[in-house]
Amino acid sequence: MTTKETLTDNESLIQEALRDAKLVDLPSGLKKNPVIHKGDETLDAPMTVKELSSAGYVYVWDSRTFERAPVLYYMLPSILRRRREDGSFIWTTNDPKQLPKKGTHKCLLHKDSPNRERFDEMGLRVCKKSNIINKFEVKQHMSKKHPKEWQAIEDMRKEAERQEDRSFQKTLYEAVGGKKEVTEAPLYVSAKDKAKIK
Repeated sequence: MTTKETLTDNESLIQEALRDAKLVDLPSGLKKNPVIHKGDETLDAPMTVKELSSAGYVYVWDSRTFERAPVLYYMLPSILRRRREDGSFIWTTNDPKQLPKKGTHKCLLHKDSPNRERFDEMGLRVCKKSNIINKFEVKQHMSKKHPKEWQAIEDMRKEAERQEDRSFQKTLYEAVGGKKEVTEAPLYVSAKDKAKIK
């Protein structure tokens, strides 16, 4: 199969996905409560929403994690062309009928973090992310979403590690025979000097 045939097949797959895509209405608080302003002394007339319109949204699903995401319809062709490094398509318009893979790890900046008190002292913000799949993904989340905070946390960790190493080296030195504190040098008296003293 040539490159041209492959591109043609890929385009036909994308066109098929575009045909199968169904427009959806995203949830909006304005549908339930269309009142924007009830009217008061400043503005007499109340303001309400009469009609909502959009360019049209379509749901797409990640083909590996099954995460659903809304996409503007006119952006759909470019989204569907995105590929992973292995060449597979990232997004599909077909609902995989599976729940997304959810984790139990929390962002280091989560409000329930064991170091939250220290982070508050440092002025680091709070993150609500609590469904990260594994520890590697926690590090990736921190480096991508909170780069400055991640740098501050890493600096704090490295400093604590340095202090621990220093403490260990000091303990080791003392255990091998070093003295904690030498107040004055020992007086050296040779055997010859002792003979002279007698």
